[in-house]
Amino acid sequence: MSTIDIDRIKKIVQILSDTSHLDETELSILLSLMKNSKITNGELAKMLDYKDGNSVAYHTKIMQKEGVIGRYTLIPNWKRVGLGTEFIVLAEAENEEQLLEIEKSHVIMADEYASKVGDIVATPTISGCVVLQDVYHCFGDKAMAVIVGRATSDQDAAVYAKNYLVSRYPGIKISLLISKYKTISDFFIDEHAIKKVKGFFQIDGADNGADGLEELKELPL
Repeated sequence: MSTIDIDRIKKIVQILSDTSHLDETELSILLSLMKNSKITNGELAKMLDYKDGNSVAYHTKIMQKEGVIGRYTLIPNWKRVGLGTEFIVLAEAENEEQLLEIEKSHVIMADEYASKVGDIVATPTISGCVVLQDVYHCFGDKAMAVIVGRATSDQDAAVYAKNYLVSRYPGIKISLLISKYKTISDFFIDEHAIKKVKGFFQIDGADNGADGLEELKELPL
């Protein structure tokens, strides 16, 4: 369970309060719940120095009613689930017309999948499977789709990206990235990862070009 450092929360609240639609009380509660959604109203009230948990409950209900808090969820340990590879696919097209056709095909297939199978997209591969986490449709300097998912292995992620996607969407250009660690995860700095990577850079010879980069990729986190 994530521990909450209220002093740190308050520092972030001070930065956000000038531009946020929420007041400092609501921001403090929101950020605390983002860190640990299982904390009780009474525990949070004590941390924030409120009289009792009723104030926390009141502000939480207001944020739920206004749609600030959408839903409560959990974060699985995907390695223990059996989906240890996190991957990112950057998908581009040759031109705008082709991109629109790919977008159209994706929407049709996603709608069909949701009606016949379910709302979590799991794709079997020869040796495992791939589960999609997010699919972003991005426009800016470049128009592209960004697919984030989990796979049973690096190889399964490669099969999904280089074989499955390419065959499903002719003309698509694929770049596959395998995520090895995060220093910031779901808005919070990952102190465990920072400690590991910081220790790595203090080792003699860790900055020796390609060799150092290969060692960093294999760093156990």
